[in-house]
Amino acid sequence: MSHYTHFERLIETADLIARHTPYPGKLEVVEQCREDVEDLAHDGRITPEQRDQLLEVLEGACLPTA
Repeated sequence: MSHYTHFERLIETADLIARHTPYPGKLEVVEQCREDVEDLAHDGRITPEQRDQLLEVLEGACLPTA
């Protein structure tokens, strides 16, 4: 059984999305994730600091790969 917290799972999932190879529609998926993160923060389900961490991870999805 996993001992991850819900937030750790969110970070892991955001990282998987961000690191995934580019594909058609990836930026739309990332944008939807950003909206979901903002909604979680607005509803008080995550802290502002957690929101910032998640958004930072997702920001990596938009950076060009070397």
